Amino acid sequence: MEGIILETLINPESYVLIPVLYIILLFLRQTPRIETWTHVWIITVISVISCFLYYGFHINSFFQGVLVAGATILVKDLIHSKSLRIKK
Repeated sequence: MEGIILETLINPESYVLIPVLYIILLFLRQTPRIETWTHVWIITVISVISCFLYYGFHINSFFQGVLVAGATILVKDLIHSKSLRIKK
């Protein structure tokens, strides 16, 4: 059900940001000097700036950026939880 809700809220042009942000998130996880709690904020800022550049300076661009960042974190958590179950 949550996938259907996200699918209706996120513009199809913004889907390309999800794997890009996920790769950036993987790079951030490998960086020792950046605290783990800042990863979400960095991804959100990059996502919002990218949406502002693509869609223009509108409030909808901000919402798209936040939704795409949330979807990226959700995908990361799903992949991470599945890999933990497989290792057990």
